[in-house]
Amino acid sequence: MGSKTIVSLLFHVIIVSITLTDAQFCYTTGNFTANSTYAKNRDLVLRSIASNVTANGGFYNTTIGLGNDSVYGLVFCMASASAEICSSCVNSAIQTLMAACPNQKEAFSWGGNPVPCIVRYANRYFFGSLELSPTDAGYNTGILDPSFRQFDQIWSGLGETVTRASTSSSRLKPEAETADLTSTQKMYVFMQCTPDVSPSNCRVCLQQSVDYYKSCCYGYQGGYAQKPNCVFRWDLYPYYNLFPQVTSPSPSSPPFVISSPPPTNTTIRKGKENTASRTVIVTIVPTAIFLALVILILTIFRFRKPKQEVESKLLLIGSYILNSLGSLIRIKFTR
Repeated sequence: MGSKTIVSLLFHVIIVSITLTDAQFCYTTGNFTANSTYAKNRDLVLRSIASNVTANGGFYNTTIGLGNDSVYGLVFCMASASAEICSSCVNSAIQTLMAACPNQKEAFSWGGNPVPCIVRYANRYFFGSLELSPTDAGYNTGILDPSFRQFDQIWSGLGETVTRASTSSSRLKPEAETADLTSTQKMYVFMQCTPDVSPSNCRVCLQQSVDYYKSCCYGYQGGYAQKPNCVFRWDLYPYYNLFPQVTSPSPSSPPFVISSPPPTNTTIRKGKENTASRTVIVTIVPTAIFLALVILILTIFRFRKPKQEVESKLLLIGSYILNSLGSLIRIKFTR
């Protein structure tokens, strides 16, 4: 492997990490053409939900068009987001959704900056319907401390949290709870459904999200599983400003970045071929900056040393970088 190959690979990692972030799901059930009536109605729906969501408490749906040109849209800001934060999340989710799914008649986005929000549109009526697919899930690569002997017992009790979340008197408010893993470490749990589904369907959605996380990611230091109608997350530190009674500061790093060791941010997403396109997403922005500096140094170094010695050092440094990324990865699966 030559130095040009390694440098090309590192540049590829940087480009991918900077440009790909949120989770979108583009259905393959039909497309529309630019400047068509459906395209115009889709744009009107997305503008409508963005401008009306905060005035309606963070949840809003609308329909524009007639017959085959009808577009149904829904938006929901979770975690009791303020109007400003809600608007920011929704606008960001819409922008990334339109870029990822430019001409699909149905698409879905899980926004996550800085709190969860859901944006979706379709050419079919879906309001109030329980939809258990697709599922987006992720976990921190840090292994759960074996000294947390209460974890299995607390996890078994999440069914009660599911019940409280699904039967809450206000569906606009999330269920946020804490549990003591040790005398100094808490576990923070967040659950919420879209307000349009019934309590029974909410319960099904959340329970399946908890079960899905356990099947893919059990034993790691925090994670999440989310479906079109609900989101479940747990972690070892407070997040989303949902735990005001907790005095310990949350980490300054992004969600799913554990301070010791720092998690990785490599994102792997898998999609069903008959419903959505496959995507692979990597979010390693801080590491990308570091890699850019390494490449610059090696480029300068390249002209001062024999080729064989340079390639040897490139391989050594490249191996070190890849090993270092092991503490910065978040794995995500979408199906």
